[in-house]
Amino acid sequence: MSIAPINGIYISGGDAVDVRDLRALIGIAEAGSLSAAAKKLHLTQPALSSTLRRLEAELSLKLVQRHSRGVSLTEEGRMVVERAYGVVREMTEISAAAQNFSQEASGTVRIGLPTTVAGGLLPELMPQIRDRYPKIKVYALEAMTGVLNEQVQMGHLDLAVIYDSEPMAGLRSKPLIRERLDLLVPTNHPLASKQTVRLSEITQPMVLPSVKHSIRRFIEHSFQTEGLTPNVTADIDSLPGLINMVAGGFMTILPTFRCSTDIKHGRIKNIEIIRPHLEWTAHLASRYDSNRPRANLAIAQLLTETCHRMVKEGRWPGSLCL
Repeated sequence: MSIAPINGIYISGGDAVDVRDLRALIGIAEAGSLSAAAKKLHLTQPALSSTLRRLEAELSLKLVQRHSRGVSLTEEGRMVVERAYGVVREMTEISAAAQNFSQEASGTVRIGLPTTVAGGLLPELMPQIRDRYPKIKVYALEAMTGVLNEQVQMGHLDLAVIYDSEPMAGLRSKPLIRERLDLLVPTNHPLASKQTVRLSEITQPMVLPSVKHSIRRFIEHSFQTEGLTPNVTADIDSLPGLINMVAGGFMTILPTFRCSTDIKHGRIKNIEIIRPHLEWTAHLASRYDSNRPRANLAIAQLLTETCHRMVKEGRWPGSLCL
């Protein structure tokens, strides 16, 4: 084990420093005497003294000062103990994770999915979880990306599909797919005969999700980059509401995954936006400090496989992030 420098002091010795020796040093620091520490650690006092001498030799530091009332840490010893607490905690967590990996995937996995994804992905994902991992129970939250970011950071979610998010402390994030955003119009709209449309041609009033949604911010940024301002007549924080309003005569910009049935049945028309081409990336975010690593990894892998398969089969308009 190699430990980083502490206030200019390097704990060296490579793999010769044993975490059990660090535990012993912590025990001595907490007990204040070798005899009390030996009893707490279920060691003989000579064995504990030998452990201390070995650790001091490996680190080339004097860690403990003996006196008539017992022992106390030297200045170097206090700094080593401060770091030792972190090392021991991490080793405990690694041991718990390793034990979890050796067991069958089980427990509850909490997944967060954006509104534009949940209704299309869950019917594909849940039967596979049921068949492949019968001991895993899933809790799914459908919400906007901002809420999902917050929930996974706070530890209320284990996994979340989020869009174009910056790296966040304590989270790992990997890209899943690149998803296209199209202009959606009613079938009798003047633009409905077009196969593609430039962003500068979208001048009529639109309905969009409100600014608290990442998709609204993405759309507004795309317009602003082109020196344009979107003509938004209403903020609608409901995906079915947006689709119904399009069918009723309004326009919007959305990914087409959740409205593919309405498009297929001729209820609304989707038009590819070019100049610029509107695409954003769906990421799978997960926590580093998960308490259920085996189950979480299993569901994360299955979710990734499902997303990729649906893209390859053309059921989720987009491209793979490889």
